[in-house]
Amino acid sequence: MRQEKIVEYLYAKKQAIAPKALAAAFQISERTLANDIKWLKEIGAAAGFDVERVRSAGYQLKILDQAKFQSYLAQTKRQEQVDSTSPQERIKNIELLLLFHEEYITMQQIAEWLDVSLSTVKADIKQVEQFCENYELSLFSKAHYGLKIIGTESKKRRAILYLIRNTIHTPVLTERYKEFNFVFDEADLRRFLQEQLQKNQLKISDIVFENIVQHIRLLSFRIMQDNTLNNEEDEEQKIGDDYDRLTEELVAYVEATYHIVFSNAEKNYLEEQLRGKFAVLDDAASNRQLKQAIDKALEHVDRRYHTHFREDQDLANALLMHVAPLQQRLYTGHQLENPIIDDIYTQYANVFNVAMGFINELNKDLDADISKDEIGYVAIYFAASLEKQSNQVIDDYQKIAVICSTGGGAAYLLKVTLERLFSNAEVDTFALNEIDQIDSTYDLMISTVPLQQDQFDIPIIYTKTILNQAEITKIEKDLNLLRESQNKVFDVHQFILSLFDPDWFQIDPPAQQDYLALLEKEGVRLEEQGLVEQGFKQSVLEREKMIDTIYQHGIAGPHPMEQAAVKEVIDVILLKKPLSYREKQVRVIFLINIKKDHLNLHKEISRLMIKMMDDPTLDNQLQKITNFQDFMSYMKSLMKEG
Repeated sequence: MRQEKIVEYLYAKKQAIAPKALAAAFQISERTLANDIKWLKEIGAAAGFDVERVRSAGYQLKILDQAKFQSYLAQTKRQEQVDSTSPQERIKNIELLLLFHEEYITMQQIAEWLDVSLSTVKADIKQVEQFCENYELSLFSKAHYGLKIIGTESKKRRAILYLIRNTIHTPVLTERYKEFNFVFDEADLRRFLQEQLQKNQLKISDIVFENIVQHIRLLSFRIMQDNTLNNEEDEEQKIGDDYDRLTEELVAYVEATYHIVFSNAEKNYLEEQLRGKFAVLDDAASNRQLKQAIDKALEHVDRRYHTHFREDQDLANALLMHVAPLQQRLYTGHQLENPIIDDIYTQYANVFNVAMGFINELNKDLDADISKDEIGYVAIYFAASLEKQSNQVIDDYQKIAVICSTGGGAAYLLKVTLERLFSNAEVDTFALNEIDQIDSTYDLMISTVPLQQDQFDIPIIYTKTILNQAEITKIEKDLNLLRESQNKVFDVHQFILSLFDPDWFQIDPPAQQDYLALLEKEGVRLEEQGLVEQGFKQSVLEREKMIDTIYQHGIAGPHPMEQAAVKEVIDVILLKKPLSYREKQVRVIFLINIKKDHLNLHKEISRLMIKMMDDPTLDNQLQKITNFQDFMSYMKSLMKEG
């Protein structure tokens, strides 16, 4: 496949390319390149081309037979064709084809391009219409002409960037864009951008850097194809701050390199991109005003979720740096894409609602919908704050009693290990026959043997005599959940297992409908049984419609916008016949009903779900589950793995 790409590259360049530059373009050695060229010369005659070596210039493509060469290009295009059996990828490719084609394109042409039937394309068009609606575009159909996406250039660019970045693994690009890919020197753009950032003393993350590169790349292509913003906002902007200067320098570079001209509207568009990605507040008044708004939003979050985020000054400072450019992006409609959003959303589901509540309160006067990707960035800050609070829990214990019946060296090793974990605490070990010596001056008991809870007013957690890293981690989890719960005795594994109940476990419930209907039915049942406050059902549906909680391999963890458990339980539904929602398959539903201040518990439930997603035997395990006991055995086996 690389050899065919070399042919396409030389065809697009229309000139001789030095061996060193050609090898660098494909990240291969010149020796490997020479072997590739030798192979291409051997097959070239039958394909209507030759690769000539031009003295002092390099390799150049010569077309011997235009008809044969076009047939060769068409064949290579079919070989690299996307797997059209994947509905999601096929639909996104249809969307991309329509966005890149300024003229009408028929469904038959789309079918031939993707090598699928006409009926398949017709069935896909409804979802393409929904995609267009989401990006404020419209899919226009004209008899005898075909389909065409109508909308402003800026909205088209936003949709294209989303498709290229996040959705398509093997995008079927138009010939024009493929040719542009070969001509556009992305490595040189990266070098120039890095130089200008250093020159203007601007710092950005790698993710934002990639985002800017992709914006400039697409912007350059659209201008080359005369798809510009000339008919939109077109006001001259004065050069003033660092962002204006950086914009002018980037525009000058692209104009000189690719011989194109930026209108004032294009310059404004690029500057909006830059300001929305790493702008900070420069004046004291605006800075102070935003600080007050963040403090008020954090107060709202703490009141709503029973948390203590407002006390974390590091969190407030970090949010100040992030929120300034975020608000700029919301005003201009240029939100960041998040390449790690799936990992964030799965691992930190416990703080995703918190992040949404914070953003909604902060921007309640702004009529703009924030994307899941942007919420993910904010959620990371809350997750970090929660981790810091968890670490501080250990420091709260000053005097610890350890019960170890084996005594001797094992008790001493346990004591030393715990002293390293509880670095600020006094750790004393006791045998079972010395238990009467433990008085109220101790604020925590750690035992390797079962104890009678009624004997003590001190919190108790259980562990093993020999502590490995997994057991130390479990102690930390136990302490965090101990702080959240009213229990005096705590074990994270046993507590999570206690949330499952045979009365709230189903396999293929009768008369099951669609995904949301099933959630609505279960929400009503929980409300009628008095396990949740009224409004739980509606809150779950609102949360799922806003941003669904369907993760990898069909594992779903729906929960309300704001937890409201009267009695905590996880309602489990195993679907032998999977349901579908928003092009995602649903196989197992964990309807999570816990108390609003149990963020660490939600995190541990998410960990268990992640273990399921990562289980290579998941398909077999789900098939083997025929009752509640089978399900519990599987949950216990996952917990034993760490």
